[in-house]
This record gives sequence, C-alpha cells and structure tokens, in this order.
Amino acid sequence: MWIVAILLPAFFSFIFLWLYIAFIARNKSSSAIEWPVVGMLPALLWNATTDLHGFITRLVKESGGTFVFKGPCFANLDIVVTSDPMNVHHVFSKNFANYGKGEDFRTIFEEFLGGGIVNSDGESWKIQRKRIHSFLSKDGFKNYVMATLHQKMEETLFRVLDDVCSSPGVRGEVDMQDVVSRFMFDYVCMWVLGFDPGYLCVDRHLDTFSCGKAYDDIEEAVVYRHIVPKGVWKIQRIFGIGSEKKFSTSIEVLDKFLYDVVETKKQEFHKEDKRLQLELLTQWMVADERGESSDKFLRDFGVTLIAAGKDSVSSVLTWLLWLVAIHPQVEKKIIEEIERVVVMAKRRPNPREGRLLGVFMIDKDEMNRLVYLHAIICETLRLYPPAPFELRCAIEDDMLPSGHLIHKGTRILFSIYSMGRMEEIWGKDCMEFKPERWISEQGSLIHIPSYKFINFLAGPRYCLGKSLSFMQLKFIVSTLLWNYKFDMAEGQIVKPLPSTMLTMENGLKMRVSKRDV
Repeated sequence: MWIVAILLPAFFSFIFLWLYIAFIARNKSSSAIEWPVVGMLPALLWNATTDLHGFITRLVKESGGTFVFKGPCFANLDIVVTSDPMNVHHVFSKNFANYGKGEDFRTIFEEFLGGGIVNSDGESWKIQRKRIHSFLSKDGFKNYVMATLHQKMEETLFRVLDDVCSSPGVRGEVDMQDVVSRFMFDYVCMWVLGFDPGYLCVDRHLDTFSCGKAYDDIEEAVVYRHIVPKGVWKIQRIFGIGSEKKFSTSIEVLDKFLYDVVETKKQEFHKEDKRLQLELLTQWMVADERGESSDKFLRDFGVTLIAAGKDSVSSVLTWLLWLVAIHPQVEKKIIEEIERVVVMAKRRPNPREGRLLGVFMIDKDEMNRLVYLHAIICETLRLYPPAPFELRCAIEDDMLPSGHLIHKGTRILFSIYSMGRMEEIWGKDCMEFKPERWISEQGSLIHIPSYKFINFLAGPRYCLGKSLSFMQLKFIVSTLLWNYKFDMAEGQIVKPLPSTMLTMENGLKMRVSKRDV
C-alpha cells in the first residue's frame, strides 16, 4: 500500500504535466490557451486588467481577422471576435435583420440604459431613431447646440484653463481628461436636458456633482459583466460586493438626478409653451402628444443621449490632445491651417460680443475648410475609437463571409480598436499616427467606407450624431489649440482603461500655457 501511496501522486503529477505540455504545444502560437472546463477565460481575466484591447487585437491578428473565443463549458461565454470588414458589412448592412443587440446585452445594460435607443431593437428602436433624427436634423437645433457650446466654453472652460495657466504652484499642470469629461457632461446636459449641473468649475478640486463620476464608474463595471459568467456578477449584485457595489451606488445617484429632472420638466411643461425650447428631452415630450412616455422611459431617453454625447467627444478630445502633444509637427500644421483659413480681422476679440480678452473662436462656416484638422480627428478615431467594440447577436443561423458558421444566439464582438491596427485595411504604417492618410493629392478628404471605418457604425444603425460630433470637435479643438499650448507633464504614463469607453487609466496630466498668436 505504501508503494501505491507514493506512486499514485507521482502518476497524476505526470499526467497533469503531460496535459499541460500538450495544451501549451497546441496553443503555442495563440495568445489565449484553451484549458479544460474553463476554456480561455483565464487568459481573458489576466489581460482584462492589463491590456484588454491589445489582447483582443493580438487574437484577431493571429487568426487572420476572426477568432472564436471559447469560454467555460458551464457558461454561455463563447463569442466570435472579428475585425474583418466583410464580416462588418455583412452583419451591419447586408443581413442586418438577422442581428440584434441580444438578450445578454440588454441584461447587462438594463439598469443603466433601460429602454433607450442604444439598448433597443425592433419597433421601439425604429420609433426612437425616427424622432431623434427629426430633432437633430433641424437647423435651429444645430445652431442652438453650437451657441450653447460657445457659451459654455467662454463661461467655464476658458476660465478653468486660465486659472491653470496662472497657478505657478503646480507649474500649470492639470488632468485634461478630467477637465474635458466634466466640461462635456455639463455641456451635453444643457442640450439634452436644458440643465447645467456645474460639474466643471474653477475650483477643479471641488467635486460638486457626483453624477458625472457615476457614468464613469458604471462603464468600468459593465466591462466586468461582459467578461465573467452572468451568474457571477448577478450573485455579486445580490450581495452588493465587488464591482457591483460601485455599480449599484452609481445607478442610485444617476436615477435620482434623472428622475428629478424629469419631474421638473413635467411640472414646467404644462405651465408654458415648450415648443420653442430645443433641448431634446422637451422636444420628445412635445412630440409625445398623447403622453405615452413613462417617467422611466424619459429617464432612459435622457441617460442614453447624455452617455452617447458626453463620452464619445470627451474620449476623442483626450486622445487627440495627447497625440498632438507628442507630435509637434502636427500641432504646427494645425495652427498654420487656422491661419490660412481665418481672416486676420476675425482673430481679434470683439469686446461688444462679450468675449474674454484674447479668446478666439472659429466661425461655423470656417470649420468646414479645416481639412487637416478633420483628418486629425479621423486619425485619432482610427487609433483610439471612443467605443472600442460593438456587440451583436444572431437571431437565426448564418454564415459569415470569413467562412465562420454562426448559430442562432451566437454573439459576435466587433473590435473597432483592432480594426484601426490591421495592415490589411490601413497598410504597413497602420500603427503610425498619420493624418495625411485621410487627404488626397488634391487636398480633399478621402472617403473610407463605413465597414472599414466603423467608428460611427454602418447600415441602418449608422450613428445619427456623426455630423454634430465633427462640428463640436472641430470647434473645440481649433479654439483650444489656438488659444492654449498643451505639453505632457513629466512621468505621465498613457494607456487605455479597460472600459466600454476608451479612456486613459491614469488620466492625462498636461502643462497648460497661453499661446502667443
């Protein structure tokens, strides 16, 4: 018996070692080893906290553009990951009717987005999209949004940056990601809800409004829900532990804010004619003549549009400021383009317009002539897309152009982040920040098909706010770079945070100074 007691553990150790070597050999060319029972989950969990987006990019590159991720055998976590443009075109356009958000997606986002347009399919999605499109397409609304942007920059953002410039104690340093995020939250709330929460103020260390922070905390927790089995995060939610504790707290903050705004709007709505007010929440209530929209739906409508408007633009702005700071030749070309486009007289602040001394803001018509700046925004979006991935679920069996069989209920993850790093799409210099790739020899912008540049999605779900986003970005970037110079603070480490929105894990600490023009 003692011989068995000695040899049996040795035998099982040998078997375990043999299996380990076999699995390593079988997966030696892959970034994700498929283990018995748990599948590739260990690799995903390990990389989720270090370099999630880089990990996904390595997987799709190793597999030629489409990779089948195997989750644990006891959980429905198998997923097809792709960056193949033909697969994008097939799912988002050619066979659009066969792919929706899916039940898992709606479950993950239910408490956050509810029945908003991002979390909807079918008739609800069609109705919301049609109404929102009618709101956004009005010239009066566009003018209102840009006038609000002008006002908010002048009254708050410039004052904050001027305060930073005059603060020698911190060498003019500030976290621009925090500043931009706070600014965009206030600004978007103004044209969605008609209310300025004052999240950005001159005293940047005073967190006067926790709702803006709640959005960021929720988006981080949502990534965790995508990675682990549904039962795990649901148990955490029941007991209020882990990331679910922060998630629940943030949802409470968000709900209180939105329901208070909805109640205020409803009380005001019957007191005076609201048809001339252009904020989107009021516009929806006007269009809803029968009053069929519940408080819950109005809350979902508001929270979804705020998330879409705030996060996309603030993410692009943050990455763009960093890219320009580390590419001084690009910064020089931007300033030169503004000098060429803008008439000298218009660079002088007019005291009668109430502008701050030395502040320049470009005119709406002039923005359309800033071709190089437009190219810089596109190149930033290519390398650092605000929404790094998009998820779809098959309604019926299908075959992708890549040859992968898709069964009913299969989830497909489109890695937008990875698509911007594929040589097959962008060439051997795909990892370089090169705005010139967007400009033709004649000096005009080059059109890239939406299924290759999917930042604004494609097909029937194509982003309604694309033109508005470019207007806002060109206005903000040209104004900031003309009036201020942004340099990187010493010791700054820049890397993406694992989140549903591509933000920087350590913020973006920069030295801000007034630009001599």
